[in-house]
Amino acid sequence: SLDWSAPKLLSQVGLDRDTVVASGAGTYKREVHGITSSGRRLVAGPPRWFRSWPLRFENVTLHVDREQFDQRLLEAAVDAGVEFVWERIHTVQLVDDRVRGCSTSSGTSHEADWYVDASGRSRLIGKAAHIGTRRWGLQRIGIWTRRASPTPVEGTVLHLDDTADDLVWAWEIPIGRDRTSVGVVLPLDEFKTLRREEASVDKVFSRALGHFPNLEPPASPGPVMTRVYQPNVSERVVGPNWMMVGEAACLIDPLSSIGVTTAFRHGTEAAKIITQSLEEPDAAHRLLSGYDQRVRGVAVLYNDALDTLLYREGLRRRLGIKQAARAYVILGYLANA
Repeated sequence: SLDWSAPKLLSQVGLDRDTVVASGAGTYKREVHGITSSGRRLVAGPPRWFRSWPLRFENVTLHVDREQFDQRLLEAAVDAGVEFVWERIHTVQLVDDRVRGCSTSSGTSHEADWYVDASGRSRLIGKAAHIGTRRWGLQRIGIWTRRASPTPVEGTVLHLDDTADDLVWAWEIPIGRDRTSVGVVLPLDEFKTLRREEASVDKVFSRALGHFPNLEPPASPGPVMTRVYQPNVSERVVGPNWMMVGEAACLIDPLSSIGVTTAFRHGTEAAKIITQSLEEPDAAHRLLSGYDQRVRGVAVLYNDALDTLLYREGLRRRLGIKQAARAYVILGYLANA
């Protein structure tokens, strides 16, 4: 489920929104439906005036089938001249915070003028440079599968258990004409308790969906997948000749739907910084400093807002889930824009 800045960023690498949908790799996302424990339905979407002058913001975005979508990204990179070396990085060599090279598990060494760490939670350069992270909230786990049926709306459907002390939520995301991603996010400790009581992750998944009486469970689900996560941001995301991008730099809570857009923004800016620094070496420090502040500032803004307004019960209970969600949505749209 992508956010409303995604289509413009994707078009810059030749992935037009309508083409993605026509190819079967995604569907249109026109709005977000939130369904509370009591059955109240909250519908959120960008105001129509977002498309008007002078803002001209996008108000129709995408859901994507990540397997097909990522394949198209790979093909676009190859077409652009990117050379892929299909090995894992084993060691990063740093001298005075400058990356001097890296070696793969087979012993092959690679050297470059610039390095971009896109290794996700592995944070290869971050860990080699002993850079810490700031974290938010609890460790959580996403559990999901696919359902062979479409959702009735052109939008993401979020189910919110707002009676829980720490928000538990589930999603229904139409990733194709005849397939829907269905998943639930709950605290890792609750998952561990359920896992001790159940024989399989499939049964844990079924029990976790019991939080949401309005969600139709998959009749014959495919493989059930899991991913543990905790929102975080690196204390620093740049060095003299390197940058961290995507989840190597920060993990914004997936309730925001901003992960793919964040990765594209980071990658686009990293490419521009490298290009400009090769032409103007004296500008490198200034450009890197600005990137570092923007990446960390945006991640802190989103994670603070989600943790304060939705996950923790304080403001959510005082404002009510509808007003708390509305406050976050307005903040999210404006920050994104």
